[in-house]
Amino acid sequence: MRNVLLIAFASILMLPVFAQENTEKKVNEDVKTGWTVGVLPALGYDSNLGLLYGAIVNSFDFGDGSRYPDFNHNLYLQLSAYTKGSMDAIAYFDSYTLIPNKHFIGRLSFNRNRTYPFYGFNGTQTVYNADFEDIDANGFISQVFYKYDRKLAKADFLLEDRIADSKFKWIAGLDLGWYDVSTVDVAHLNKGRDNDELIPDTLILYDQLVNWGIISDDEKDGGFDNSFKFGLVYDTRDRLTNPMKGTWTELLFRASPKFIGNNDNFGRVSLIHRQYFTLVKEKLSFAYRLWYEGTFGNVPFYSRQHLTTSNYLEGFGGAQSVRGVLMNRVVGQHSAIGNFELRWKFYRFNAIGQNFYLGMNLFADAGKILKGYDIDLANVPQAQRDQFFSDEYKGLYTAFGAGFKVVMNENFVVSADYGMAMDKNYGTSGLYVLVGYLF
Repeated sequence: MRNVLLIAFASILMLPVFAQENTEKKVNEDVKTGWTVGVLPALGYDSNLGLLYGAIVNSFDFGDGSRYPDFNHNLYLQLSAYTKGSMDAIAYFDSYTLIPNKHFIGRLSFNRNRTYPFYGFNGTQTVYNADFEDIDANGFISQVFYKYDRKLAKADFLLEDRIADSKFKWIAGLDLGWYDVSTVDVAHLNKGRDNDELIPDTLILYDQLVNWGIISDDEKDGGFDNSFKFGLVYDTRDRLTNPMKGTWTELLFRASPKFIGNNDNFGRVSLIHRQYFTLVKEKLSFAYRLWYEGTFGNVPFYSRQHLTTSNYLEGFGGAQSVRGVLMNRVVGQHSAIGNFELRWKFYRFNAIGQNFYLGMNLFADAGKILKGYDIDLANVPQAQRDQFFSDEYKGLYTAFGAGFKVVMNENFVVSADYGMAMDKNYGTSGLYVLVGYLF
């Protein structure tokens, strides 16, 4: 198979780490105390990258149970790798009690992706043609035409605190990132490949954009993207994970001045509004998210897909934004998306001393580029301009789908969503098996 096939082994292994399980502060059998640990193994295969192997560990500390179903601490660890050298290492810590009366998030990560998805800029202004990557198609160019090789090391820290006794909070943080970019190492990926499946040594989209000057020489190899983060949050949710009512709205800015290592001064802004409605108490809810994302100044090409959120996300399209649309398919200067979900908790049970429920969701996702990046096509020959570019990028892109959830102790969520794009210019479909709800 030429596209990523994710085989998620969605089992939950509970480890007996309940330091305060039997204290007098426990209110009833449904209230959890102390630490619980969930483990999610992952297996997969990609014809370019080889076999995927690894695991995710997600631990929650409920303390004395007084905050349940909310938690005191959330520790997320991920280590996964492909046999041909790509890998992910993530350590994420989310705490509401480490610093008294403040919310702290810290994230350290390293990603090496030998076939990182890259579809140019401004959505459909850069043409997506699946035949370019299909070895059996007449228009075939390369199995990795819409890819490049990327290493990314990041360190993100965020602090949040309530303003007086209101529902408003301030946010301040620091994002540090180093990107190392190059064309795909075809010789490495061809090791062990049959002759009729060899990846040709030819120019891919990234190479072409460099040659035409659309990607500048001082950015083509990567560089820093460091920024200060600050913003304002309004939060009335009744719980942290899968709320049944309330709103969560945040206005967030990222300032990236030259004096902290960037090539130029630039910035980003996002306004994200989420709202939750109970339709049937503790069973059925409706949730939606509206999101505006904008950039200002000369944002380097290698980090234009970095979205402005409390947590690190990449690209409109894919598991965390518009499900069914290709990851990073939509990279514009100003963009907007909307996500709309019906969420149903259809079965609750108790096993191995823990609280579980099974859930399903139906969703509709949509997005639009409001303003594209300025792309200078002056150096692009007319034949290639007709082949790889179009004049249109402002159309609405949509996707629809459904999902299944296995949830332990209201917070550890194994989620499987399947989305279908309604326009082949943005992809066809995607299956996403992750930890957590979309929002």
